[in-house]
Amino acid sequence: MDIQNLRSVVQWCSAIGMNMYLGFIKTKQVYQGGLKSACVPVLNCHSCPSALFSCPIGTIQHFMTIHKFPYLLTGYLAAIGISVGALACGWLCPFGLLQDLLYKIPSPKIRLPEKLSVLRYLVLFLLVILFPLVTQETWFSKVCPMGTIQAAIPWVMWNPVIPVYGEPAVSVQTLGALFIIKIMIAVAFLGLFILVKRPFCRLACPMGAIFGFFNKHSLLQLDVDTQKCKDCQKCRDICPVDINISDDPGNSTCVRCFACLKCDSVKVGVGKKPCVAGDKK
Repeated sequence: MDIQNLRSVVQWCSAIGMNMYLGFIKTKQVYQGGLKSACVPVLNCHSCPSALFSCPIGTIQHFMTIHKFPYLLTGYLAAIGISVGALACGWLCPFGLLQDLLYKIPSPKIRLPEKLSVLRYLVLFLLVILFPLVTQETWFSKVCPMGTIQAAIPWVMWNPVIPVYGEPAVSVQTLGALFIIKIMIAVAFLGLFILVKRPFCRLACPMGAIFGFFNKHSLLQLDVDTQKCKDCQKCRDICPVDINISDDPGNSTCVRCFACLKCDSVKVGVGKKPCVAGDKK
C-alpha cells in the first residue's frame, strides 16, 4: 500500500476511534467515563457528543483557569514531540483530515506566506495560556472552529441544550453573540480549507505550535540529500502544508506526513540532524 493511502486509512481510523461513543443518542449527555481522563495527542473537542477522550488544549486551558501547572500532560506532549515531532498532526488529527478532504474540491488555490505560521504561537500564548490564566475563561475553546463543528452545532441542531463542563445548560434561544461569532469563524475556516492547504494548522492551531517546536529536535527526522536535490519544488506541490522540505527538513510547520518521500532525495531516519537551506550546495 502506498504510504499516503496508508495515511488516509490511519486518519479515518483515528477520527472514528476517538469519537465512538454512541450512548449520547439515548442519554443526550457528553461521555464522562474513565476514558475522558485521558487526552488524545491532537485537537478533538471533548464536548463532541461522541468523543471518548479529552482535548489536550482544552485541558491546558482548564489548568490555567485554576492556576495549576499540567505536569503530566506537559510530559506526555513533550514525550511525543521529542519522539516523532508533529507526526500526530499529519497522521491522527481529525481536523487535519477534514482540511485535506476539503482542499481536494476544485477551486482557485491560494498560497500563504510561510512567515504567517508565527500566528499559531500567538494563539497558543494568548488564547490557551494568558487569557485563561487571567480571566479564568477557556477562550480558545470558546472560538475553536473544531469545537464549533464537532460540538456546538450538533448540540444546537439537536436542541435542547449544549452541555459544557462546569457551566449551566444553554438553550438555543439564549445562545447570543458568542455563538454567532463561533459560526462565523468556523465558516471562514471552512471556506479557507477549500482554497488553502491546511490553513488552520498553519495559522491558528496551538497543537501544531507545540509539536512543531520539536520538529528540529525530535528523534524522527527527515533528511534531504543535497547532492540529489534539484530544487524542483515537487515536494512543495505535494506537501499538505505547502512547504519546500528541501529548504528545511526540520521546518516547524511540517506535519510529518511523508508525502515528500516520493522524491528520491528525501529520506526518513532516526536521530539525524536535519539540514537547513544553508547546507545546500
